[in-house]
Amino acid sequence: MITWIALVKIGILAGLVILYLRWRKRFSSSEQVVEGINGIAGWAQNNKEKLLRYTRVAEVVVGVFLVGFGYFIGKDHLHLIRDGARAEGTIVGYKQEYFRASSGRPSGGLTASMPIVKFQTGGQDVEFKDWMGTNAAVLNVRVKVLYDPEKPSLAMIDRPVWNWIPWAPTLGVGLFLVLVGARGWAAGK
Repeated sequence: MITWIALVKIGILAGLVILYLRWRKRFSSSEQVVEGINGIAGWAQNNKEKLLRYTRVAEVVVGVFLVGFGYFIGKDHLHLIRDGARAEGTIVGYKQEYFRASSGRPSGGLTASMPIVKFQTGGQDVEFKDWMGTNAAVLNVRVKVLYDPEKPSLAMIDRPVWNWIPWAPTLGVGLFLVLVGARGWAAGK
């Protein structure tokens, strides 16, 4: 996977270098830059319908992707918020997790302490690792827990605002883009 990422980065870099080499002579003075911008603006005015059509397509495609991504990362949280039961729990430990940097370099990552929470439901003890880490590892802290009564291992610490982050804003922006794009298509403008 790392080789594919490296190949994509090299391809993007090569493309930028080629574009620079092709266009550097065209824009050697500020007048040429202004002429180029005016040319693009004129093309946009002359092709307004086509430009708006492609913009709507891009809005809907990005919106559908964001709705799907938001649902994928938030479906368990939404299930717990809507149908979950609440219980009192205690942070009994922490598990150190290393999150690799997007660059792939071993020294660029981040280490977080993921809380291990223990709570009781139906006479049984349940332990789970929460999804949100912390830098300060404090033990024996009482927390409210949201859990699925049918599958108690599916649980999270109940944090009123953080229960919705990052999936709800992602889903909301995606829904907004889909609605704006569909409205533009329906209006035909």
